[in-house]
Amino acid sequence: MPVLQTSAGRLSYFDNEERDAPTLLLLHSSGATHRQWRQLIAQLGRGWRILAPDLFGYGDTPMPERLSSRRSIVQDELNLLGALLHQVDGPVHVIGHSYGGAVALELALQHPDRIVSLAAYEPVMFALLRDSPQQAAWSEIAQVAQRQVELVEAGDLRGAASHFIGYWTAPGAFEAMPETIQATVATGMPKVAAEFGEVLRRCDTQPDFSALTMPVLLLCGSDTTCAVRGVIVELRRLLPAPSFVQVAGARHMAPLQQPDLVNPLLVDFLATATRVARHSLRRAG
Repeated sequence: MPVLQTSAGRLSYFDNEERDAPTLLLLHSSGATHRQWRQLIAQLGRGWRILAPDLFGYGDTPMPERLSSRRSIVQDELNLLGALLHQVDGPVHVIGHSYGGAVALELALQHPDRIVSLAAYEPVMFALLRDSPQQAAWSEIAQVAQRQVELVEAGDLRGAASHFIGYWTAPGAFEAMPETIQATVATGMPKVAAEFGEVLRRCDTQPDFSALTMPVLLLCGSDTTCAVRGVIVELRRLLPAPSFVQVAGARHMAPLQQPDLVNPLLVDFLATATRVARHSLRRAG
């Protein structure tokens, strides 16, 4: 895969090199890699130039050195993704899931002039809950995050993986995985703990979402967690005009585990967003 190296770190990414097609950036969830999008990529075919990075600590992108001393691992990832945007011409459409959805929203806040549509499945912008009316949601995720960090700091990466996977899917789900997959998932837990810490404490001041006037689609599974539902409530209040779809029968990991429920919605959204972007370009011209 191509590699982008900047002062913020190194980023490996998938690029299908369809350079004459509109650009789509896909951002995966915690504990996954760009491969979580393989079915969506296959469905979209050659009509898109697709960039799908492995975020820090996953797949072919290494964890940065001296993680604990970094000012902000999320900001370094955003800086790398901003550099990736500069590798392509024209507008960019973005889809993100979970942590990737939170990063997608922050990327749009930093580059609203480049991003022409955004779809986020259950973005984990948990800092929005801290001073909101969603205090049950805040309490739930704060406890989950604290336990995650405790397990990682104790060196119990398998315990951390069991806790993480159990929360987002079902108790015992980690133990039901093949041993090789368990080992891979466990190695990503230090990054997961770092992500939890950052997404809970980011946004000392509430972000100004007013610049996100591009088409925005928020998706949420009907069977998701209290914490995620709280985030969606806040984002629907704060974003200028988001579309919202509750996906019946879906849980948090649906883009990975139930793609047949999610991908058709994303494909339809991209088709509409492309028409809107083309209309806007004609009007600007």
